[in-house]
Amino acid sequence: MNNKFNFYISLFFLFLSFNLSAQQKLSYPQVDVKTYNQYLAGNWKELIKTGNEYLKTGEEFYYLQVRMGIAYYELKKYRKAIPYLQKAYKANKKNDLVNEYLYYAYLFSGRLMDAQKVSEKFNVKLKEKLGLDYEPVIAALTFDMRFENNDDYFAGTSQGLLQQDVRTGYSYFALGVEHVYGGNKRIYWNYSRVNKNTNIFDIGDSNDQISDDRKVAQNQFYFSYYNQVKYGFNFSFALNLLNIVSTGSEIVPAGGWGRPGQMEVTTRYATNEIIGYLGLHKDFSNFKIGLNASISNLDKNFQFQPGIDFVCYPLSNTNLYLSAIADYKIDNTLDNSLVIKPAMGLRLLGVYFEPSYTFGDIINYTEKDAFIINNDDDVISERFEFLSYAYFFKGRLNIFFKYQQYTKTNAYKINEVSNEISYQNKSYTGGIKWNF
Repeated sequence: MNNKFNFYISLFFLFLSFNLSAQQKLSYPQVDVKTYNQYLAGNWKELIKTGNEYLKTGEEFYYLQVRMGIAYYELKKYRKAIPYLQKAYKANKKNDLVNEYLYYAYLFSGRLMDAQKVSEKFNVKLKEKLGLDYEPVIAALTFDMRFENNDDYFAGTSQGLLQQDVRTGYSYFALGVEHVYGGNKRIYWNYSRVNKNTNIFDIGDSNDQISDDRKVAQNQFYFSYYNQVKYGFNFSFALNLLNIVSTGSEIVPAGGWGRPGQMEVTTRYATNEIIGYLGLHKDFSNFKIGLNASISNLDKNFQFQPGIDFVCYPLSNTNLYLSAIADYKIDNTLDNSLVIKPAMGLRLLGVYFEPSYTFGDIINYTEKDAFIINNDDDVISERFEFLSYAYFFKGRLNIFFKYQQYTKTNAYKINEVSNEISYQNKSYTGGIKWNF
């Protein structure tokens, strides 16, 4: 009995000693001194471990937030650093060390608008140090070009009377200007032009082939507005105005309708189309989520396209990210279509690589905040894309190249019977962006 009593007493004091030891380890003075020494020694992992143990008690203090934010930053876990640096910034907005770390944490996390927003409140000395002491009228200039080539998908004339449109040429270029003002607002203007050449095959009852070129010039006038309403919360609005001019030729009766003989006349058609877009995006620690919707009247029809997008940063930085986009396009004349695009981004030796694959029928479909318009006559059923880009001259110059391979479906008729043929289309896009 005496032995059991002694055993329980020993357990009680052992538990008490462990509890007191734990309380001593988590006391404010010891944590302050310990994390300060770990900070001076650059022992970032142990500093985070010590800080997390103390934060579990529900207590915190200013310098612990500063040190943990810097520790995560030095480990290149920029997105995890932001919440700690944000708390320290809100507690004391005059600490230049915290301000600088928070600015770069935003910047290296891909949260550029947050970086611009916080920098507006910096003092003159810090702005000069970071090269932010002036706000240029033009923040950036962009230029890009795209070319395409197709597999041969001409159905031929040996099977009967043919009606088919076959693309023979394509080119695209775009010029853009970006303005940033107020630290949290961005305006982007862009003009782009698409040129398309198409051969129209239409074999009439006389079995004489009519093959003529139709040239389409599509002028796009794009405007977008971004507002960083709160840190990590972005509102965007965009308009894309399309002016499409189609020129070609038509065979008509030479002496008027009902009279013998034919003649070729030049035709010109012009249409105007518009796309509107709204988007909301929210950044969290290691991921970002967005909701968006666009409306349009492409091909003289009505489209409504709600969507959601998601980006995850497993390493708490932009060295690796996983993303997914899902849009549901509702068209009043075509079948409704769900379009899904998963992608992965990887940074190697300073160059970013982003492969992606898009599933779903893509026609009269908008992308990239309604900047990219897919309004071709042929439906894209699937698309592989490989994007690469890099920054030079301290981030001022951004160069990118994008390769895309599509599977497209062309509809045609033989003897008035509808048919389809699948073919491969490849595009090559390159561009630059210069940040002032």
